[in-house]
Amino acid sequence: APAADAIAKAQALAGQASRRERALIGALAHRYSAHHNSQDQQTERAALDAAYADAMRKVARRYPRDQQIAVLYAEALMDLSPWDYWEAAGAKPKGRTAEIVATLERVLRANPDHPGAIHYYIHVVEASTNPQRGEPYARRLGRLMPGAGHVVHMPFHIYFRIGKYLDALEANRAAVAADEAYLAPGAPSGIYALAYYPHNVHSLMASAQMAGDGETAIAAAEKLARILPVGAAHDIPPLQPILAAPYFAHAQFSSPDTVIALPDAAGAPPFVQAMRHYARGVAYAAKVELAAAAGEAEAIARLARESDFSALTAGGVPAADVLELARLVVSARIAQKRGDLKAAIGEFERAVAVQDKLAYMEPPYWYYPVRQSLGAVLLLAGQTQRAEQVFRASLVKAPNNGWALYGLSEVHKRSGNEQQMRAAQRLLAKAWAGENGMLDLGRL
Repeated sequence: APAADAIAKAQALAGQASRRERALIGALAHRYSAHHNSQDQQTERAALDAAYADAMRKVARRYPRDQQIAVLYAEALMDLSPWDYWEAAGAKPKGRTAEIVATLERVLRANPDHPGAIHYYIHVVEASTNPQRGEPYARRLGRLMPGAGHVVHMPFHIYFRIGKYLDALEANRAAVAADEAYLAPGAPSGIYALAYYPHNVHSLMASAQMAGDGETAIAAAEKLARILPVGAAHDIPPLQPILAAPYFAHAQFSSPDTVIALPDAAGAPPFVQAMRHYARGVAYAAKVELAAAAGEAEAIARLARESDFSALTAGGVPAADVLELARLVVSARIAQKRGDLKAAIGEFERAVAVQDKLAYMEPPYWYYPVRQSLGAVLLLAGQTQRAEQVFRASLVKAPNNGWALYGLSEVHKRSGNEQQMRAAQRLLAKAWAGENGMLDLGRL
């Protein structure tokens, strides 16, 4: 393999290197093997990563003031459980996460402008119950490497979590501009063009959705559909949620007729087809064509029964849960339009339970907090006190979410609490970038 060959060459040339460089070469040699066990690559990869992390710990102890080595050590630890650093809903460090945090914070105290340390620190704290600690460093990062689109994008991972959706939107707007300058005709493409660039456009779209900026969200959705080939999503399964994401933006902001007229997803992976059925189901429900909406819900269920999502699951994508969530939301919308608010409440409650167990990811695997829909139907059903509790719980999960803030303001309006209503409206005015006409209990 090229990596194993490269480290073998480095070892052969190590006599010409400094003592520090020889230590790093020796550690890195633990990470790659020229002999592969094709029967169990995952176990082999985990063993090699653990050996590298242990070797880097020794190097870090030998050079305790070396910031670059400390950051490499933190990255080695992160690779032991990528995207899985916390338990107890983000309250408790998992595995060696506490050591990662301590190592990076030590570097940042000495050098708060270290881009590598900031990058990894954002990733390690974003899923915790205290992502706010990453904000001071996120504010620094974009200007440190303004031509590196992924680095410019990185503050999004903090801004989105702490409810600063307009800041998240602007970070991604700048990142996409940097990407497009880098990916000008004749520039290298490869994995950056297929993964990092679409991820930044997807993040721009998700930020706009939370901020209510339908124009930006739809423009990003259309761009995403242009730049990510269907074939790439077949070849690289974790790209499938990105390829499917434009359907969410259309479901949220486009007219029902526009959604129904979107091109057929024939040839797309089943996961992507299912999200097209979701968008169509929501659109048909909005038009009160409930039999057609039910047909879309059944199409989602059929794909869930008949499709093989093992490649997605192996990549950490909870495909079955996302399809179930989509089916439940369509069913809830049907019940809502039928006037059966009790049934709608039940379906949204089940959807919330599914969403709560989804693995952490940014942008999230599901595009909006379903609690806001549950709060809306509770309020429409006259359950004002419970609706308030649900909207507040939604705002804990997604702070400053304008959709939920609108719902909360409507709770206070119907309760006659003008002071609390105006407080919610002030927060909404700061968070919302869209048209006020978009805010309606039936759309939450």
